Amino acid sequence: MTASTGARAPVDLAAPDQRGALVWIDAREVIVVRWAEGASSVVRLASNVPAHRKSTRHVRHGPPMCGGGGSTPLTSGEPRRLEHLDRFIQEVAERLAADEDIMVIGHGTVHERLATCLRDIDARSGRARTISARRAGRLTEPQLVAELREHLGTSARRRLVSG
Repeated sequence: MTASTGARAPVDLAAPDQRGALVWIDAREVIVVRWAEGASSVVRLASNVPAHRKSTRHVRHGPPMCGGGGSTPLTSGEPRRLEHLDRFIQEVAERLAADEDIMVIGHGTVHERLATCLRDIDARSGRARTISARRAGRLTEPQLVAELREHLGTSARRRLVSG
């Protein structure tokens, strides 16, 4: 612990050898926050997953048509989008170190897909690391760092003020 006179100095009480990563993900981007050697780092990656297409034309409803006008308008582009999404999830999984405990968060279902992918990779390779997933809205970078610190059990960053 360090103390200073006059100026505020950050004090970091985390274990320097502790490692972990928090991944906030949706179909448009991923934010990876890493904790290693007593410091955090943030990396943002954009995806090339196409957006969902919204129907802009009239859909007929009639007895011979299934669920809203047939299968073609409902699945138009969706299989291609899911292929892109699976590739994006695989790229993110490959960027995460094998010895990091990982917390995956996000506001949709993409975070669940990533957590499942990581667990499958670990099962195939015989790894044992902690992978947790939970729903969370959009967070700022300081909030993501605080979430990771809480997940790893490290104390919050404090500032000492001399009196």
